[in-house]
Amino acid sequence: MHIFFILAALTYGAASFAYGLDPDAPDSASRSQVARQTSARQRRAHLLLGLAGVLHFCTIGAQCVRGEHPFESVFLATSLGALIAIVGYCLLTIARPMHALGAVLAPAGLLGLAVGVMFGATSVQDPLPAPVSSLATAHIGLATVGLAGFTLAAAVAGLYLVMERRLRLRQFKLRPGSMSLAGLERLHYQIVLLVTPVFTLAIVTGVLWTVRAGGVESIGARWVEIGMAVAAWLASMCVLVLRAAIGIRGRKLAALTLLAFVLTLLVIVWYGVRS
Repeated sequence: MHIFFILAALTYGAASFAYGLDPDAPDSASRSQVARQTSARQRRAHLLLGLAGVLHFCTIGAQCVRGEHPFESVFLATSLGALIAIVGYCLLTIARPMHALGAVLAPAGLLGLAVGVMFGATSVQDPLPAPVSSLATAHIGLATVGLAGFTLAAAVAGLYLVMERRLRLRQFKLRPGSMSLAGLERLHYQIVLLVTPVFTLAIVTGVLWTVRAGGVESIGARWVEIGMAVAAWLASMCVLVLRAAIGIRGRKLAALTLLAFVLTLLVIVWYGVRS
C-alpha cells in the first residue's frame, strides 16, 4: 500500500508543478506557437493528474485489502471523495478545458490522499452509531459523493471570485484553456444543482440511521457534526433559491458556496479532534 501512496503523492506533486509551470515565451514567438506550447503543457498536466488518480485508486484498493473500507472512517471517505472529485474534473475537461481548476484540484487530491493514509488505520473506530442494514452505507456513500461534488463547486467558485476581482482591477489576461466569467458562473450553478439533491438524500439517510440506532439519545457529541452538515445543505439550497427566485448571481453566490464548503470541512476537522 505504501508504494502506491508514495507514487500517487509524487505524481500529484508533479501534476501541481506542471499546472503551475508557466515558462516565459520568447518575444519572437508567435501567438500560435505560444498557444501550442501552452496546450502541450496542459496536456502533460492533465495526464499526470489522471495518473495520480489511478495510483490514488490503487492506494484505496490496497487499503481495502488490509481491511480499511472507505466507509468505515470519515478520513478514508474523504480520500475517496477527493478521488471522485479528480475523476469528475477529468470528465468535465472532456467538454470544457479548465486548466486553472486542475491546478486547484491537484493539491486537494494530494491532501485527501494523505489524510486517508495517515488517519485511516487509526480512525476506523470513530464514535459513530453502529451500521444498521444498508442505511449507514447509503448515508456515508451519499455524503462522500456530495463532498466530492461540493469540492468541485467550491473550486469553481474560488476561481470565479479570483477572476472577477482581477477583471475589476484590470489585471486579468485571458489565456488558452481558460473559461469566461459567465462560463464559470454557469458551471458553478450546474454543479451545485447536481450536488444539492445528493446532500438532501444524505441528510434523510442520516436521520433514519440515527433513529434506528437509538434515536436522539444516540447522537451525543455528534450534534456539532449534524448542525454543520445542515448548515452546509442550507447554504447550497440558498444558492439555488436566490439564483432562481431573485436572480442573484456572481460574487455573493460564489462566496456562499465557499462558506458551505468550509462548513463541510469543519465536519472533518471535528472528527479529527475527536479521534
